[in-house]
Amino acid sequence: MRLIKFPGLSAVGILVFFFLSVCQPSICARQVVREETGAAQTEHEPEQIVPGPRDIKEKTAIYVFVGWVWLSVFVLIFFLKLKIRETDRLYQLKFFNSKRK
Repeated sequence: MRLIKFPGLSAVGILVFFFLSVCQPSICARQVVREETGAAQTEHEPEQIVPGPRDIKEKTAIYVFVGWVWLSVFVLIFFLKLKIRETDRLYQLKFFNSKRK
């Protein structure tokens, strides 16, 4: 069995390391907390956050989106299984054998 070497793998590793360490400064950043007076804190009422969809149309749209995402995942898995079967078939036939004449 022959291993395939990827020349760009080290470059991809460097890019991933760069994005994880440098491009997210908010993880290591200190938060500056402003102190407000007691009167100013009582003036501002907290926003009311609605955790769910407002009506049946939004709820249906969420279900349709989630269903579409799962359907696309299953279709991609199906094509991946077909590709693996074809690759196994070619391997058993020794189609890519390097000792051919």
